[in-house]
Amino acid sequence: MVQDKSCPGSLTIREPIPEYINCPNCSTEVEIWTDELKATCSKCGEKVYRAQQASCIDWCPHAKECVGPEVYARLKPGETVDVSEADSAVDVLKRDHDRVLETLRLLRGANLCLKLGTLTPQSAIRERGIEHLAKVLDFFDKDLKLHFRREEEILFPALEKHIGQDKSPTTLLLKEHEEVWNTYDQLKEKLEGLQGNGSEPDTATTGGVEEVIRCIDSLLTEHIKRENESLFPLAAKLLNSEELETTKQKLRKLSV
Repeated sequence: MVQDKSCPGSLTIREPIPEYINCPNCSTEVEIWTDELKATCSKCGEKVYRAQQASCIDWCPHAKECVGPEVYARLKPGETVDVSEADSAVDVLKRDHDRVLETLRLLRGANLCLKLGTLTPQSAIRERGIEHLAKVLDFFDKDLKLHFRREEEILFPALEKHIGQDKSPTTLLLKEHEEVWNTYDQLKEKLEGLQGNGSEPDTATTGGVEEVIRCIDSLLTEHIKRENESLFPLAAKLLNSEELETTKQKLRKLSV
């Protein structure tokens, strides 16, 4: 394994230290190391995520050799995870959320690459940022679209049968889905602008991209937090075991 000891970007990955984060469900302090994305609360079993800024894992071509293949595979965003029969309907949707949150790290990495590319016009880092941005948009177009369909066509109607559409939080969540897609369209347009500029850095274009990236990052992060902390517990409370099983099977079929 090639390890560049002088690389500050991989220091907390190569030499991990523990961080302590309160569980969003029961407030128990959970230990998460800096070479991990998440841990499980020992008290309630909730998955707890470590807030993580973009790192060299997101863009460095030598990251796999530097931090090792096992750590690289664990931290690399956009990992596909199979859904087992043991998963509940909520597990399936939370796993979708896991992948979105991991992909947002790549989006932040793309943003940083674009900013650095503007400062260093001769560097290839700008093109790397454009490539990462294209990967994120492809993920949104396929995986995020599927996740939203799972909610809009299956989970939301199941909940509305119990509490009605007027009183359901799904009304707000549907509006947030629409906001995400509106911002997605803006980001896609910005990417086309970057690709059209070739290798020439454009401060104005890059600044516009950064603003849209921050917007969609914030929208999705808050949206996922709202669903994890409010919507999914509500679903687990209102839907009986038969309804939850039916919902899970529908979710699985929609992904085929």
